[in-house]
Amino acid sequence: MPGELPVRHSDPAFEHASASNILRALADRTGGETVSIGQMTTAFGERAFGILMIVFCLPNLIPTPGLGSLFGIPLLFITLQMALGRPRPWLPRSIETRTIQRTTLVKMVNAVEPRLRTIEGILRPRLTGLFSPAMDRVIGIFAALCAISIIIPLPGTNFPPAVAVILISLAVTEEDGLYLGLGLAIGTAGLTYTTLLVGGLAYAGWFALMTMIGV
Repeated sequence: MPGELPVRHSDPAFEHASASNILRALADRTGGETVSIGQMTTAFGERAFGILMIVFCLPNLIPTPGLGSLFGIPLLFITLQMALGRPRPWLPRSIETRTIQRTTLVKMVNAVEPRLRTIEGILRPRLTGLFSPAMDRVIGIFAALCAISIIIPLPGTNFPPAVAVILISLAVTEEDGLYLGLGLAIGTAGLTYTTLLVGGLAYAGWFALMTMIGV
């Protein structure tokens, strides 16, 4: 099958691999010209939540026109499921069958891999009491709000939330409470900006409408 991934969740080589190593394998070992979102989900297996959250945020870290919304919608789906406490993510077929060019995937991984490796080298278990099933649900809700911000097609509403979700995903993997707090802080700043921007535009639109109709 074109685009079929040789990486499987049962592959012991990837059971405890870092996010950067898994992404590199995804980019280098993907056959065909395209790879589907469903194939990514299958490849990541039991670690699908965290790795997919990172993958779906990658297009917002580099200039990749049109991919922000494409990946923002499935990001919203999986973060809501994380908030509901599902053990593994599920995506509707209409999203699973969406594909990305392999060359685009390689470009994204090449751009972010060095930064991911730097962060992974710093991460270590800290403030581990912050992590629990209940906290996973809180993180899911927060990440879902970030996903909504990413989907909104306005300048600057996607980059900070995407960075926040990536940091949070990596922090959860290593149970690093310090980086979890950093991700939450960046995400809060990004969501505040989005709220103010959307609110300002809504008010300006309402004011213009009222002026036009003479109210």
